[in-house]
Amino acid sequence: DAYQLGDLLVDQYKIKQGQPYLKYAADKGNAKAALAYSRSLSTNVMVLGPQEHEYAVKAAKLGNEDAMLTLSLSRNIFGDRDVFRSALLNKLKEKAAQGDADAMRKLSILYFGTSKEVDWKKKAAEYGNATAQHELARYYEVGKGWFFIPGKREKEVKRLYKASAEQGNFRGMEGYASILLREGKKEKALEIWKKMANTGDAGSIIFLAAGYLNATPRITYPEKDEVLGAAYSKIYLDSMGTDKKQSLYEIYKEDYLEAMSHLSEAQKEQVNDFAKEFLKTHTVRVLR
Repeated sequence: DAYQLGDLLVDQYKIKQGQPYLKYAADKGNAKAALAYSRSLSTNVMVLGPQEHEYAVKAAKLGNEDAMLTLSLSRNIFGDRDVFRSALLNKLKEKAAQGDADAMRKLSILYFGTSKEVDWKKKAAEYGNATAQHELARYYEVGKGWFFIPGKREKEVKRLYKASAEQGNFRGMEGYASILLREGKKEKALEIWKKMANTGDAGSIIFLAAGYLNATPRITYPEKDEVLGAAYSKIYLDSMGTDKKQSLYEIYKEDYLEAMSHLSEAQKEQVNDFAKEFLKTHTVRVLR
């Protein structure tokens, strides 16, 4: 339908192509489409634009909690923030009391910058919210929070990243893979990176491509493999548009062409075959 097509195109950075489909579905009363359209209009991370606000309100009035959350934060400068905030607070507190981990995480966002933020994040993580688990792991990893027993902080960081990773949260998987790599468990880290790429997530695919191409000096693992590096690069380049992150797309393209220039005709064929097979069974888009 129009929403799904528009959403896919926006997630592939073909934003201008996707927006009319999202707007059409939003105007027909699809709350998710209204929020997706609102987000696709964002040009300033600090404040909502007028049309961005208009469609977030439309989504919120259709009962979308994520839209209500967007309108409850400081980016909303349109004078209706407190209305949405108080309605959402009541709704989330009721759900949190029933053990809803997603509601707990949203409360942590509403209480950003206060002691309640961390309290709700801890609760959400404890109740199994994968995003809260990775956020809390990161919070501890950068030295925040109190740990009196030596080594306890590192153990808790690893436990939280692992719990988040096991639920398929990309940032949790990245964090856990980094720990495994530091521990010398290289193959296990590579398994996680491959698993992430196999979801079709564009960011994970280009990360794996850069890994195989050893695109930055600090990458020493996996071992350089220009066929696989070029193949994953091709998968990204053939799927993604340039309405967003265009300069990065150009860098990825240069890396791809550079790698291809080193390959024999038979190897180039391998690259094309690998990419073609992958794209038969995977839809590539930004999934985070």
